Amino acid sequence: MKQTYIGLLRHAPTGWNSVKRIQGQHDVSLPQESYDIINEWIPSIMQYPWTRILTSDLARAYHTALALNKHTNVPIERDSRLREQDWGAWAGHTIQDLRETTPEEIARQEAAGWDFKPPGGESRIEVLNRTLEAMHEATRRWNGEHILIVTHYGNIASIANHLMHTKFLPEEGKLIKKHALHRLIAEQTAPETTQYSILSINEVI
Repeated sequence: MKQTYIGLLRHAPTGWNSVKRIQGQHDVSLPQESYDIINEWIPSIMQYPWTRILTSDLARAYHTALALNKHTNVPIERDSRLREQDWGAWAGHTIQDLRETTPEEIARQEAAGWDFKPPGGESRIEVLNRTLEAMHEATRRWNGEHILIVTHYGNIASIANHLMHTKFLPEEGKLIKKHALHRLIAEQTAPETTQYSILSINEVI
């Protein structure tokens, strides 16, 4: 099997990002000024010979992908498995508010690492598993291609922490920046197995 090149990119910032509100799977749109930011990314993104774009179906990711594809002009496809982590009852709040109103629960969840799971939401390991499933299927379908995946911070952080073999605990620090390109090589070693190696993390865009 050929090597498949994957780029992981977080969507452009939203109004909720600017006030640090947790979006989760709320379908928040991009403000107009975000398209100016996307245009600034183009020179860096276009360094690579992308052959297709795979994107989360949430508006903030999909519209980022559409704006990028005005320049890449490649096939584009949406995949709901690339959605952000479901933050359940915590969506719409800020972490600061939650630290003030439910400090014990926040501390308990942060200490859970991969099992971090907001009330009524999903765990980080669940996010990892569905993201890996989408990436494996993409590698199988488009083996040997250069695939740009436009997704969310939670998905990219889960992939990075998985590949770096962390416990996903606060004291380990954050591996990724919010707006950077993260490049991987994927090799399908068996029908149901794909191995990933890191080319770059936090590549400036």
